[in-house]
Amino acid sequence: MKKIYALFLAVLIYGTITAQTITVNGGCIAGPVTLTQGPALIDGKPYYIGSGTVAGVPNIQIAIQWSNRDNLWLFTFDGGGVYFTSTANTSRPPGTASTVFSWQTADPAPCASPAPLSVTGNVALWVTFGSIDAYVKGNNLHVNWTTEKEVNNDHFEIEASADGEQFITIGNLKSKAENGNSDITLNYEWAGNASLNLAVLPYLAFVLILLLFVRRKKAMATVAVSFIAFTQISCKKDKDSITDTENYYIRIAQIDKDGTKTYSKVVRVKGE
Repeated sequence: MKKIYALFLAVLIYGTITAQTITVNGGCIAGPVTLTQGPALIDGKPYYIGSGTVAGVPNIQIAIQWSNRDNLWLFTFDGGGVYFTSTANTSRPPGTASTVFSWQTADPAPCASPAPLSVTGNVALWVTFGSIDAYVKGNNLHVNWTTEKEVNNDHFEIEASADGEQFITIGNLKSKAENGNSDITLNYEWAGNASLNLAVLPYLAFVLILLLFVRRKKAMATVAVSFIAFTQISCKKDKDSITDTENYYIRIAQIDKDGTKTYSKVVRVKGE
């Protein structure tokens, strides 16, 4: 019996130490309130719950959870009222320090003068992108961008598109931020062969679609041979045929250490 009690106590202590928490403040909440992650998932994502004084009423339940039905993060009071929502479809609730996504007021506040909402702790934060530019020079594709803030960032992926809608990854670059965190402006540059990276995009998209439907080995071989032949032809194009006759687009994907991905704006590739 003593061994069972000791094991239970150890598990309880471990769970308390390793529990993920979120601190919420502002709105109509009196003082910072800690929300602790629940033992299970709701709609495939973690939820957080605690209690505090809201609009002068003590011991009000405060919770944050994801809703598949609404496709929103819900910030609720007293087990029912939804006072804030966020459209950020991330693995964890969004933090208010990010300028990419934010919480929006859903219902009228239960107090006269609500303070700005603060959500910190075990939250999803994003890179705040600054400028982004893509151009071809010397038959090389150059992509430059800046970040104004990085939190928990791991790396970037450079994505290209022939229509501005369907993108494929053509390169990647590690974050310059120490441990993935930075509050200063950081500059990034990536370069690759323009003919290879851009000219084959339309055909590559076509091949990928074909491969989804083609099942016979002979047909797949035909597609593969066609793609190789097209690639060889495309790589012989000069930079003018790439930049002047067709439009290509670039965006930057930022990937958090937990796998959360967000995107920069889309820009058109410019010629020399």
